[in-house]
Parts: sequence; structure tokens; C-alpha cells
Amino acid sequence: MIKLADWVTTEVGGRGIVKRIAKDGSWADVDWGQWRKRMPTSSLIILTTIPIGNGYTVTDMTRESEESQDA
Repeated sequence: MIKLADWVTTEVGGRGIVKRIAKDGSWADVDWGQWRKRMPTSSLIILTTIPIGNGYTVTDMTRESEESQDA
């Protein structure tokens, strides 16, 4: 389930941050860096680890454990 401030991607790529979610969870406003787009949450994939450059990554350990419990 998509939550506020999740890092997300889609099947075609890109990385964004969820800024707003519909009460019924059907859509989310995602900040893709240079623009924002309202998208159906069914088309979003949650990222728990993102690259930050020079071979380093950042992992949201709390969100990662929440996702593994949901699976």
C-alpha cells in the first residue's frame, strides 16, 4: 500500500516521492523532480532503496520492514 513520502517508480522507470494520496488510496500526487503528476496508485512501485551516486545507496529500513511484513 502506497503511503505519503514513499519513494516510488513505475514500470518504465524514474524515481519520485509521493506528496499526496486520495482518501480512498486510488491515486497519488508524485513529485518526479521537475514536475508533479497525479497517478493511479496501482501503477506505482514502492522503492525502499535508492542510489545517491558514487556507488552509494540509501535504504528506508522502517519502510522495508513494513513491506516485508505485508508480503
